[in-house]
Amino acid sequence: MTLLVMGAVNRDITARLPEFPQPGETLLATASQTATGGKSANQAVAAALVGAEAQLIARCGSDAAGAEAVNALREAGVHVDAVAPGRGAQGMAFITVRADGENTIVVVPGANAELQAQDCPEALLDQADWILLSLEVPLDTVLEVAARARAAGTRVALNASPLSEQTLDLRHVDLVIVNEGEADHLLADAGAAHRHSQDPTPEDPTGALGIETLIVTRGAAGASIHEAGLEPVHVPSVQVQAVDTSGAGDAFAGALLGRLTCGDSLKTAATIASRFAAATTTRLGAQASYPRDFTMATDS
Repeated sequence: MTLLVMGAVNRDITARLPEFPQPGETLLATASQTATGGKSANQAVAAALVGAEAQLIARCGSDAAGAEAVNALREAGVHVDAVAPGRGAQGMAFITVRADGENTIVVVPGANAELQAQDCPEALLDQADWILLSLEVPLDTVLEVAARARAAGTRVALNASPLSEQTLDLRHVDLVIVNEGEADHLLADAGAAHRHSQDPTPEDPTGALGIETLIVTRGAAGASIHEAGLEPVHVPSVQVQAVDTSGAGDAFAGALLGRLTCGDSLKTAATIASRFAAATTTRLGAQASYPRDFTMATDS
């Protein structure tokens, strides 16, 4: 079966800096890189690299950058038949990476803002086990596709990032992937008990959000799995010397859904995804850092 990934494709322009600039400050970068990115494009590549049949649904730019992005995705093993050129230019992400690997990202949506629910054909939904959505495209598109997927019997995963002030309707979502700050935001917005501690989630975060499964990524601390009616499960990360965390969250989400589509259990898929994401932080860039020789072996 197939994993559908629907959302954004960008051109990433990354600058490495000793420190993030302060307002009004000009700094000289130590290096720069230009590559294909975008949350959904990154996720589709990660899924393909861990063995899944990954089909991306997106709007690329009508310019040379859009054509380059499609070629890069195809070369990474992603099916791009449902990636259509938009009217506007390729979406752009401007990324700064600090010496310790932390990053800041500013996104200009470009053609991504044109993505509509009807860009997802019914035939693809009928063939898919899962669809993975994220929030770099219009929210109305995400919510409508989630409802259509649920009606078609396709399971829906949402990487709820980047979050806005709008309340998310999760009625048609089975699995949510967020980092700690995003989990805190979602649960506070849902009226759940809000605790400022190492675990920002309440005893039953899935009940608070009305979903089956919540996965919270915790950087070097790994991830936690929260399933309705079950005790939380901790998934450890692999200790690495991080040089660039750009795209690591996308790597986790794509690898997780890729392995779920391949039939792995949630714990096994999350363990593989955690290892895959850790490996990406040891190299520069997002998609460019994703390992092409990754092995799925796990003791879980």
